[in-house]
Amino acid sequence: MRADHDAIMLVRADLCERLASIQALSKRLSARDFAENIGGLRRLAAAYGLMPVVRLAEALEHAAADGAACPTALYLARLQDAIGCERLDEEASQALVASVSVRLG
Repeated sequence: MRADHDAIMLVRADLCERLASIQALSKRLSARDFAENIGGLRRLAAAYGLMPVVRLAEALEHAAADGAACPTALYLARLQDAIGCERLDEEASQALVASVSVRLG
């Protein structure tokens, strides 16, 4: 069990590094490069069952594809929360995605 915990901690650390890089470069990345970076983050999270990260990354990908008015900073901040989220179920995922919607409304 300890090995599983250590592996997830390494994945979370990698996700945090990727997210920090995306946050630092988000204003300079093309829409395509931004989407590729978010997609990479989503795929890594999916491989390890980190569903809150997966769902938020999907929501961000959809919002970014809809146009330039996407509040990427809000999504990126919530992705940071999702990476640290201990719950990995769909309810936690929905709560995090809903928290973005509430802030937008």
